[in-house]
Amino acid sequence: MHIYLVLDEQTSILIFLFFLILIAWKPESLPKIARELGKWYNWARRSMDDFLREVNEPINETKTSINNTTLDIKRAINDAIDPDLLRIAKALNINTQGRSRQEVIDEIMKKLSSNNK
Repeated sequence: MHIYLVLDEQTSILIFLFFLILIAWKPESLPKIARELGKWYNWARRSMDDFLREVNEPINETKTSINNTTLDIKRAINDAIDPDLLRIAKALNINTQGRSRQEVIDEIMKKLSSNNK
């Protein structure tokens, strides 16, 4: 029975490097080397996280600002009173100054329902 081990290029390079390290250093010093590599890896990862946070912070602030502005514009559009509604309110003697669209509609509905009675 034959067992074939199929390795890709990266795995074979890692195995080669592992055996090269075993030959170059004594096996007793490998835990110390692994600890140092772990410290360097953690430092590099923290540094990269800090860098990405610094880069992404202004981008996120800009996105938030754009979203807030978009919401303000949508609210302004929804609160705007269209000309037909203004004509109806004027015909019914309803003051539209400083009122939202919904308030004007409610006042028109009240006037119309009271006129129908």
